[in-house]
Amino acid sequence: LDSISARRWINRTLVRLLRYDDKGELDMASVIPLVDGGTEGFKGSVRVILPGLSPCVECLLELYPPPVQYQLCTIANTPRSPEHCIEYVKRIAWSEKHPFGDMEIDGDNEAHIQWIYNEAVKRAGAFGIHGVTIRLTKGVIKNIIPAVSSTNAVIAAACALEVFKLVSSSAMPLENYMNFQDGEGKL
Repeated sequence: LDSISARRWINRTLVRLLRYDDKGELDMASVIPLVDGGTEGFKGSVRVILPGLSPCVECLLELYPPPVQYQLCTIANTPRSPEHCIEYVKRIAWSEKHPFGDMEIDGDNEAHIQWIYNEAVKRAGAFGIHGVTIRLTKGVIKNIIPAVSSTNAVIAAACALEVFKLVSSSAMPLENYMNFQDGEGKL
């Protein structure tokens, strides 16, 4: 799953599928495990969530990184980076100029990305800022965090191992959470 909202949806769905007997005891046959892995640059994590038995996605929301937010006064008055210029176009210029009528920004629409890019280049030029690119524009618009393949590989392997343990009962799954820091090479 590639977003917190998608994780929250699957979590709600798995919790809704839980069944309880007349005494209020959880029917273990209704528990569907969720193995959740995610990466952010050199950092990664794996969670094994057993709905009704262990902390769920909602319980652990504070562990997810918040989206990058730029102060409005900075992006409007004193931008210092290409990201500030892109964010200005996204948050201010788009709603002022209505380049595509009343349409919301669609990060997958190439015309939207191109318009935001062109406007951000103009703004960056006015402030002597270099480095606005189409790739960076997409990253800011869609809040994309660059991936590191070695971190992705470790987290994918850890997720696969946890699924194997759950399916085969060959070993106990994680107690809930594993954190990985690729930059330091430590678990």
